[in-house]
Amino acid sequence: MKLMFTRDDLPRNDRLSNPITVLVREVSPSSSNKLDFEVTVEDAEGHTISLKIWSTHSLSLSLTEGHRYELEDVRGRYWSQGGSRHYQLDSTKDLTVTELGPDDDTATRLLIVGDTHVGYRHRRRDKKAKGAKDLDARNRFQAVMDQANTLDADAIVHAGDIFDHVAIGADRSFVIDALNSELNIPFYYIYGNHDEPASRRTVDGATNDTSEIERLSKNGESVGGTDVTLFGIDYSHDSFPGESLEASVQSVLSNANVLVVHDTPYPVRNENGYHIHQKRGADFRKAIEQTSVEIDLIVSGHMHVGQQGTLDEFQTPVLVTGAPAPINSGKEDNNPSTWLLRVTESGIDGITRHPL
Repeated sequence: MKLMFTRDDLPRNDRLSNPITVLVREVSPSSSNKLDFEVTVEDAEGHTISLKIWSTHSLSLSLTEGHRYELEDVRGRYWSQGGSRHYQLDSTKDLTVTELGPDDDTATRLLIVGDTHVGYRHRRRDKKAKGAKDLDARNRFQAVMDQANTLDADAIVHAGDIFDHVAIGADRSFVIDALNSELNIPFYYIYGNHDEPASRRTVDGATNDTSEIERLSKNGESVGGTDVTLFGIDYSHDSFPGESLEASVQSVLSNANVLVVHDTPYPVRNENGYHIHQKRGADFRKAIEQTSVEIDLIVSGHMHVGQQGTLDEFQTPVLVTGAPAPINSGKEDNNPSTWLLRVTESGIDGITRHPL
């Protein structure tokens, strides 16, 4: 399976079915009133492609030479001329461009995800979300790993419910085999309410076999030297957060301390000032109150609709991962996606959402 969408994956003349990551080499104004500008880009394998931004699409874009971008809903095409094949990318009215930073970017980049629910296919049909009756979550787990490679992430952070509660041995083997054979970056995780004992034993056993699979705890795990310290609390609901986080040298020196939990985010307000969810057992403020560690971001799994907010009283940013598959049982579309967190010497530099 290809890990990155590249020039060789371009269709003859159609929208790309997956995003493509490119490096902008040159941006040239166009003399034609049909074109806003022409861009020379490189794909992940260094192949040169022409990207045309058409005036008819009325896009407001600013592309910087030497920076990388993820292009979604872009049209690709190729044709033969003069004995060679030519490739081109074209804008569409739906084109989404996400900046990933300069090519020499030294930021630590973490791909954040939760609730992959591998094993979901074994649920009774009446227990599945309307749009997920035939879902095989193994494919979505694979897509997450592919995206981590596409976005050049330094690690994956999983906020719980790796598995569904009906996961079988084949599901557990799939996850471990995929992590061991196809992922060349660390995988950090906590457990959610669906990760049952057999599933936990499987993944915990894998942590003994490779240093690339690490379970997060209250002691903190350093990522990227001392760029980021990750803390983790497994699903604990009414007993949340339990013991306080353990202050450490790396958490003091880190550019950012991130707490990863799996519970209903409370009391967290969205950008409109409304609580995302009502109280359901866990109070995130307790984790902040009971520790001397300065938390710069709380990442929460458990809820299947991804969104961002801030924690009451402390104004700590909170990222609710959502799920990378359409398994939300409510009416709201969960927009399956992952999130890319960038941390620089100045701290958290940005969080961008990446659809799957």
